[in-house]
Amino acid sequence: MSEVGVALVGPSGMWGPQIAAAADRAPGLRLVSCFGRDEERRRAFAEERGIQAADSFEAAIEHPEVEGVLLVTPNDLHAEQALACAERAKHVFVEKPIADTLEAGERMRDAFASAGLVLAVGHGMRRLGAARKVRELLNERALGTVVLAEANWSVTSRLSPAAWRWYRDRARGGPLLQLGVHHADTLAYWLGPVRRSYGTFAHLAIEAEIDDVGVVGLEFESGALGVVTSSYVSPRTYFLRLYGTRATLEYELDMSIWPRAEVADEATTLTLRSADEEVPVDFPRRDPLAEELEEFGRAVRGEAVPETGADEGLAALKVILDALPEKERRHG
Repeated sequence: MSEVGVALVGPSGMWGPQIAAAADRAPGLRLVSCFGRDEERRRAFAEERGIQAADSFEAAIEHPEVEGVLLVTPNDLHAEQALACAERAKHVFVEKPIADTLEAGERMRDAFASAGLVLAVGHGMRRLGAARKVRELLNERALGTVVLAEANWSVTSRLSPAAWRWYRDRARGGPLLQLGVHHADTLAYWLGPVRRSYGTFAHLAIEAEIDDVGVVGLEFESGALGVVTSSYVSPRTYFLRLYGTRATLEYELDMSIWPRAEVADEATTLTLRSADEEVPVDFPRRDPLAEELEEFGRAVRGEAVPETGADEGLAALKVILDALPEKERRHG
């Protein structure tokens, strides 16, 4: 397969460099250009990687060697930027969530489908070796029938007014839309579609406008219940627990390694507990970001279909947005 040239939009934050490094590890991709609003930082980023630092978003994605675009930008820019890429016949990998509203995500889905272009969404946590092993255990009915799920992803926030996530109208749902949305996707991957979600949110400790803690209740189509919680107040935490009629399963990631997703499996424990025994579960180590980007490249060449495309991205987004207070379910 010939290499797919890609542009990275959003190199200056925490996650942009992680995606760039994963692109370097992904066979079949070649980073060509980048754009970010901070000129000094984008030029340093480009110089370090030997690529072009474009003077504008348009210049980055219109580079003649660019076929695909990696969007690692604020949620409320995803739709505008992705649609601009579609107009130029560029395939897009967009970091989760797919957009900031369902309507925006649906416009993205429809535009890319109509144009015959690839739209992949970065829900990489389901690709971890531990997450794949859980799916295998569920298929084997090692837990019996799962009746309850719990999940939390929390980090201590150090937001400032310079950050887009400071502002309530740009980051509705706070940590649940940034972190908990990953768990919404992973739980659906394990247990099937969510029929209904509902929630409560609070602003308790940080100075930013956003809510800094939230709880989302889930009702799965299978009948199982679940809860996803998240906080910008507490120390770094990442766990998922499944409760079945035969056994329970605990999945815990030591977040001291974050944001190096490529070594997350090395810092993860899986434990299967029944009435009689407690068994540590082994699993293969995987590089989720490189895998999803390699898949994106193959999809551009017509050799694959994104595992997490628009439909999966919209399903995870809907879980969080449906839990927001009615007045905050902004349309656009």
